[in-house]
Amino acid sequence: MKEGLKLRGDVIIESRRKDGSVVERQELKNLIVNVGKERVAKLINGVSSTAMSVIGIGIGTTSPSASDTDLETEVSKASASVSYEAGYKAVFEKTFTFGSGISYNITEAGVFDAIGSGGTMLDRFTFTAKAVDSDTDLYIKVTITVS
Repeated sequence: MKEGLKLRGDVIIESRRKDGSVVERQELKNLIVNVGKERVAKLINGVSSTAMSVIGIGIGTTSPSASDTDLETEVSKASASVSYEAGYKAVFEKTFTFGSGISYNITEAGVFDAIGSGGTMLDRFTFTAKAVDSDTDLYIKVTITVS
């Protein structure tokens, strides 16, 4: 009998007006990075107890690589809503809002275990630039399926 454990990431990214209406929606796959795989292994055997619970966003454009350990150009990290969904799925969701006079073209994101430097990244993905400002929020939903 041959059995293996795989992690697959699916992402939904939406730019939304303040009333919640969707301006643009994109669905894509993400890359589970090497340090993320290492963290999952350490969580399984109890060597680590720090769960993934943060989503980071940035303006980097370099394609994701398995050797990535952080976003290319981070803009913000924030605690995500985390949940378990039937079918062996860990779900991370966050809506980023932006203050007056602040605008970005967000192009990358990932799931982390901590806000600030020194956190471990689980995954990274790049996408078509999403223009955000005080009138436009950015919603990110990352679903990691274990199979």
